[in-house]
Amino acid sequence: MQYRPETKELISAIQDFLMKDLLPKLEGDDLLSYKALVSWNMLGVIARETESQELESDWSRILNLNLKISSLEEKVDSAQFASLSRKEKYNLLLEWNLEFAKEIRNQTKNKSLDLKPGGPIWDFAKNQLKETLSISNPRFQT
Repeated sequence: MQYRPETKELISAIQDFLMKDLLPKLEGDDLLSYKALVSWNMLGVIARETESQELESDWSRILNLNLKISSLEEKVDSAQFASLSRKEKYNLLLEWNLEFAKEIRNQTKNKSLDLKPGGPIWDFAKNQLKETLSISNPRFQT
């Protein structure tokens, strides 16, 4: 959730390439210049659509795991989360992640069983790390 490159960032990098590197080289070709601009615009649409879907997917996964890390899990169901603005969704997930990190620190101090391999918090953190590594390094296997 918080460490993988976001789709929006990846799309933004492609948009920058189109506008800064490719478009200036296409000045004499009106058709290719037009297609580059249309592609840039379509990438913007895709970025806005996927950003919202990714955040909703992350929140659904948190709710389905029923970790009970934060009171946010009880206050905001999937339907309520879907109705929030992108900024509100992002802030809610950020707040949950902060509480998740705090819970890990507390359980580390208390040597709680949930942080042992096989515990729900351990498994969630491990799966998040695996997902992050598999996205940033497709050769990652474990």
